Amino acid sequence: MKTKIITSQADFDKIKEVKPDEEVIFKSSKIKINCILDVYGILRLEGEIDSSWNGRYIRAWESSQVHNEARESSQVHNEARESSQVHNEAREVSQVHNVARASSQVHNVAWASSQVKNVAWESSQVHNEAWESSQVHNEASNHSVITNIGFCASMVLRGFAVAMLPFDLKIKIKKEKTCHVQRFKPQDKYLERESVDVKNKSVILYKRTSSDFKTQENTPNETLWLVGSTITHPHWEPKLNECGAGKFHACSRPYFCDEFRNEKKDDKYIAVQIQITDLYEWPQAQYPHKIAFREGKVLREVDKFGKEIV
Repeated sequence: MKTKIITSQADFDKIKEVKPDEEVIFKSSKIKINCILDVYGILRLEGEIDSSWNGRYIRAWESSQVHNEARESSQVHNEARESSQVHNEAREVSQVHNVARASSQVHNVAWASSQVKNVAWESSQVHNEAWESSQVHNEASNHSVITNIGFCASMVLRGFAVAMLPFDLKIKIKKEKTCHVQRFKPQDKYLERESVDVKNKSVILYKRTSSDFKTQENTPNETLWLVGSTITHPHWEPKLNECGAGKFHACSRPYFCDEFRNEKKDDKYIAVQIQITDLYEWPQAQYPHKIAFREGKVLREVDKFGKEIV
């Protein structure tokens, strides 16, 4: 796959289509969608995104992937078709609007005061994680499936749509008789709650590091996380407190690490293999996506969604 790194809005405006064998990456303080941008390959955007349903939005086709990190006052509009996948991370006061069709999949993570609105059709699937003061609005039709974790402001179900919601989530649902709402009990244990797979008594979790694979730079706790190395904490005392010294920290998804380290644009993400016996979970943790570990092996560098960077 050919990778195109876009460095200016003028160059981005020249792109009307991302081909199946292309990966287009554009990171900028401000990004404007000036056409209906058809994506057949991979598109990654990061910045304050400006788009509209009035002829200025992203349309994902076939097995394409769209990754948006929307910041500040972003307005993001996506239409997911066929077997495409769209991943959105909404921050600050950004707004994300998704229309999911056919067998497409949309995954949203909303932070701060951001808002996400989803309209799901056919057999599409939408998964939402809403944190802090963010709001999610869902409208599902046909055989689509909506899963929601965290606060959800509204939900409308039509046809044979299915909604999967936690038992303790209070929400006003408008639905037809043919629709189904499945309630589930959120898991108390970290690995189950975060849907982390366990293989051979070990798990893969993630860290965000500097461009040269360091954490806690220029401090007594500076650590180098080179791919292939096994790192052991020299003073393992995880019970002292949730933050601070005495342990390493990891998250269930790379993008959750952004909450703890987000100042440098050239940071990297790494996947770390950790034995179950080397994990420590704090009771009533303030940061539910984070866990402590004593020792881990650095497997590979990944992007913020966990895909290996080759």
